[in-house]
Amino acid sequence: MTTTTLTGERADLLASLRRHRGFLRQTVAGVTEEQARTRSTVSALTLASLIKHVADTEEQWIAFATGSPEAMGGGEGWDGEWDPDAPDPRFVLSDADTLPALLARYDAVAAATDAVVETADLDHATPLPSAPWFEPGAVWTLRRTLLHVIAETAQHAGHADIIREAIDGAKTMG
Repeated sequence: MTTTTLTGERADLLASLRRHRGFLRQTVAGVTEEQARTRSTVSALTLASLIKHVADTEEQWIAFATGSPEAMGGGEGWDGEWDPDAPDPRFVLSDADTLPALLARYDAVAAATDAVVETADLDHATPLPSAPWFEPGAVWTLRRTLLHVIAETAQHAGHADIIREAIDGAKTMG
């Protein structure tokens, strides 16, 4: 088996994404299943729902950026209408969404994304669909999409850190 050592931009993108994934994973280290599903703030977010959401979101964005623009159709529960007051189904956990299962899925999504970053054309561009949260006519490269995934992961790692601290006082990122 041969391995390739990445340098430059690809290495930087992967290092940043892996770092923020690590921060997110660190927030669930040592928690029980009950703690992973605990709403510890006024938000409906939980540690487990954040892991689920970040895995789903990373997978969706990478599918979009590598040639499946339909992946940005809004996801499960999207009917073309946006209601900011409705619960977000992307954060809803099923009984099968145990913390070990969610982490295993996140690992699989991460490995698939890493493989894309290692080999795909970072300049490949895909038009974003029409949605209230996208600039009309916007086109994103794979590079831009990866930067968005990194930002999304970092933002949710911060959310998870706050949730974890409220659950048991652990400060995972500071």
